[in-house]
Amino acid sequence: MRLGLKADNLLERVAGWLNLAPQPVAHAFFGMMASRTLMAGVRLGVYEALTDGPVSAETLAARLKLSQEGTRTLLEALVACEAVERQRGGRYRLAPRARRWLDPRSPNYVGAFLEFNYAQWDWWNKLEGTVRTGEAVDIHGFAPDDARWRDYIHAMHQLARLAAPEVAGAIPLPRGAKHVLDLGGAHGWFAAELCLRNKGLKATVLDLEGSARVGREIIASAGLTHLVTHREGDILTAELGGPYDGVMLFQVMHHLSPAQNVALLRRVRGSLAPKGTLAVLEYLREDRDAPASAAPLIGLHYFLTSGAAAYTPAEVEGFLDDAGFRIEHSRPIRHLPLQTLLVARLD
Repeated sequence: MRLGLKADNLLERVAGWLNLAPQPVAHAFFGMMASRTLMAGVRLGVYEALTDGPVSAETLAARLKLSQEGTRTLLEALVACEAVERQRGGRYRLAPRARRWLDPRSPNYVGAFLEFNYAQWDWWNKLEGTVRTGEAVDIHGFAPDDARWRDYIHAMHQLARLAAPEVAGAIPLPRGAKHVLDLGGAHGWFAAELCLRNKGLKATVLDLEGSARVGREIIASAGLTHLVTHREGDILTAELGGPYDGVMLFQVMHHLSPAQNVALLRRVRGSLAPKGTLAVLEYLREDRDAPASAAPLIGLHYFLTSGAAAYTPAEVEGFLDDAGFRIEHSRPIRHLPLQTLLVARLD
């Protein structure tokens, strides 16, 4: 039987090499199934239940009030996704490599991001209409008390926790820096990490009301309200104030058009102290990205959700240059794949 399985796998690979099997079907069908399977593990409480140790499908089903057959089938699918591991005796546990990301007690837990994918799934249901009309899904337009804000900001916070120490450590501020502005900073976690690394530094996060409400709760729960405060407003129109020793513009550019980016950066210039630092964190699309890379998919996601784009390094440099900034250095962020940190100064 084992030899037969190996032969079957070889035949599948050969069929793929020779283009005998419909690859688009594999991408669409299996990609969809893997995504929803991993999401269901969070929503149904499977990962949290498995943190107490290996358990049988029957026991897990009873604990979570699920059907036995459905639970067993889901667990087997999670095994295929390398999130769960099957042990002897028909028991299941979180896979050792996945525990870091799927154990709710882990500081690296990303369950909120997987839960947020339900909202993103709904956005992608509107893709065809957006491509037809060019009208993007307005993911920042829901009411301040809409539950989607909480899912959205907590998901972004979980990713930010992974990279904040690395990012903050790479941002040089003027000696004796006292105040930074975090534009569209939502959870405020990057700003908080920067303040913790720079004695005497305080931060103001400016964001939409729904985002600021959740971010304020996150900062309060961490006991960091003495360092980070939230102010409600639209970064495109609100008074920025200043002068600031640093301005952070993290994962914002891809939500804005080229004209909006330049206009915002010009306002940032007016709010920045002469020796202040502008830090930009953004996904940058290389001009020669291979078609099979993630770049075109991310670009489509940004178009769908903002009507904007994943910009190239040259385009972002152009925005900064038009606004009177020069880039001092850039570096990819190891703990936040596909993101690059740019540090710029007034020209």
